[in-house]
Amino acid sequence: TTYMQSNPHILNENITKLAISVDKLLDVTKEIGHEKLEVTLVELRNQLEAPFTFVIVGEVKAGKSSFINALLDTDKEICKVAPMPMTDTIQQIVYGQTEWVETINPYLKKIHQPVEILKEIAIVDTPGTNTIVDHHQEITERFIPYSDLIVFVFEAKNPYRQSSWEFFDY
Repeated sequence: TTYMQSNPHILNENITKLAISVDKLLDVTKEIGHEKLEVTLVELRNQLEAPFTFVIVGEVKAGKSSFINALLDTDKEICKVAPMPMTDTIQQIVYGQTEWVETINPYLKKIHQPVEILKEIAIVDTPGTNTIVDHHQEITERFIPYSDLIVFVFEAKNPYRQSSWEFFDY
């Protein structure tokens, strides 16, 4: 990591080489008509251009949003925190010169914030697992494969819940 930070051009060169390879493979895939692989390669290509994705997961009310607010260290509450569950969609927090919220679909919002660290990483606040809302866990599970780093937040009062460990195993 330190080597890559001191030589960012090497990282950029490697990403460019990988993107060229994926593009060539995508052309071949289109030529042979393999639609499922084509979709996978398009998603992979899009991920190459995306910032490092840092995903926060855990049970409902474990403190995921509070953790993100503390991590971003701003004077405002970027992820809403309340006694009742607040995160009902995936919230991808990305860099933006101005603060605004973009609704991508009913399950995904992009929150643009002028926070310096977000130029290099995107932080994702997920709905909690072990919830009474059926689609929350499914939404979180579908987002995990697109993650570069996953942080699992356990409730400090009771980190031994079976449902937490079952999801962690997933």
